[in-house]
Amino acid sequence: MPAASARPGMVRAGFVLFAVGLVFLAVTVLPFFFGAHDRPLWLNAGCLLAPAGLVLAVTGALRAGRADQRAASAAVDRAG
Repeated sequence: MPAASARPGMVRAGFVLFAVGLVFLAVTVLPFFFGAHDRPLWLNAGCLLAPAGLVLAVTGALRAGRADQRAASAAVDRAG
């Protein structure tokens, strides 16, 4: 079952990217409440890590679930 070992890495990487993206989001949005404007482009681009991380984590979880489902189906076919 190779997907079981691949799942935590892909999901974990997605969560890390998501967390880093949320930090970028906080650093970008919070100064607007204190009157700061025109944040640098790299801060705005860093905010894109949050949705990218979410997509990576969900994709990893779905792929691992499908692989587990295939393995369970194959085990049932072999047993019966």
